[in-house]
Amino acid sequence: MYSYRKYSKQKVSQGSKIISKIFIIFTALILLFLLLFAIDSLMNRGKIYPNVIALQHRIGGLTRNEAYQRLQPVALEILSHPLIINYERRKISIVPQDTLGATIDLEGLINNAYSIGRRGSLLFKARERIYLTRNNYKLPNFLKLETNSFRSFYQQLQEEIERSPRNASLAVNKIIPARMGIVIEREQLIKNIEDSMIKSVQPNIPNNFDLPVLYQEYELSTEEVLADLGILEPISSYETSLRGKQENSLYNIEKAANELNGVILRSGEAFSFNKLIGPAEKEDGYRESTIIANGQFVIGYGGGVCQVSTTLYNAALLANLPITERYNHSIYGEATNYVPQGRDAAVFYGYKDLKFTNSLGHPIVIFSELKSDYLTVTIWGAEKPEQDIRIITEDLKTYDCDVIEIKRGELTKTGVDSNVLQEGIPGYTVRVYRFIKDYNGERREFISEDRYNSVPQKVIVD
Repeated sequence: MYSYRKYSKQKVSQGSKIISKIFIIFTALILLFLLLFAIDSLMNRGKIYPNVIALQHRIGGLTRNEAYQRLQPVALEILSHPLIINYERRKISIVPQDTLGATIDLEGLINNAYSIGRRGSLLFKARERIYLTRNNYKLPNFLKLETNSFRSFYQQLQEEIERSPRNASLAVNKIIPARMGIVIEREQLIKNIEDSMIKSVQPNIPNNFDLPVLYQEYELSTEEVLADLGILEPISSYETSLRGKQENSLYNIEKAANELNGVILRSGEAFSFNKLIGPAEKEDGYRESTIIANGQFVIGYGGGVCQVSTTLYNAALLANLPITERYNHSIYGEATNYVPQGRDAAVFYGYKDLKFTNSLGHPIVIFSELKSDYLTVTIWGAEKPEQDIRIITEDLKTYDCDVIEIKRGELTKTGVDSNVLQEGIPGYTVRVYRFIKDYNGERREFISEDRYNSVPQKVIVD
């Protein structure tokens, strides 16, 4: 006969056994967890847990003293390693430790590293240790920029780079082009500095970054002011490379380009480069750089200005303007090879000028700007003529340079490392033509025949 009481007792008994088993298993798991936790603690006693990374270096498995010894030279290198901040053509070099008062709290960093897997509750410690078995743990860098030093550096950057937006306007015989405003992003700059400091000591990682800036719009554009004068589009443009230029040459080029930028030339009006720029001497605010004088490369004021006249000359040729005065340089070398032979325009106040006339029947405006690694001159007019203009160089001939031997005993200076005292430069002759193709057909106009002198090579002989 079925007994409900007996069945209930059996059921309770079975339930109790299951609960007991679960309790035993749970207790065993806890004991196993505590045992493994204790073993792990014992194995890493006094050591930083594996896979912890500080200052881009692995310090897991090291004691705090060992970690300090490893990271100390790294921190010194990070603080003293120069960084380059790029902005347009400028390269601003800083040493974080000197310029920004940068420091790294190495002791705090290592204490933080040692605390990983040891901080918080038992479960939190266990979770961090389990995470470290399969993942890297990158610590913050404990890097700090000294407040006053950074403020001084930042204010200097602001003075050099920041500017308000400027509307285009019309001055006497000149257009003042519109200009975007520039504001440095302060917080992003700090982040870029800190990131670059840490990365700069790694192999194959560039030690430079671009200056973070925001641009502010102007209200009245250059095109709107030009339209009021009936000047609607560019009719020619020419650019020359600025790569490899000396710092002072770049300064002189930018100064002369700014003087040229926006010049208005009325219909029939003649243009003189020397009249616009002047002597380009120290008194005019120009710096010393390489110039060509008496068939030699020498140091003089205004070096680089000829690149502005040359770039303008080529833009004028492409605009089909009549050139009334122009000279080539006496030699053709590194200082002039930004254009082909026969395409340069040397200027020397009082002796050599670049002159042309606006023969287009409407006003033109000349714009010149330095952007990236190029100087660009653009001529604007009422409309672009329906013609194709090309400048062609022909009959290029090269003349080898002479070799002058100098006996070693005749040298006035000692300790000359090379047997070559002066590199030679070949001489050249070339003819230049302007080809014009329009509705009247194609015609060729002779522009110039130029001669460049050679520079002898000077070698030492025993």
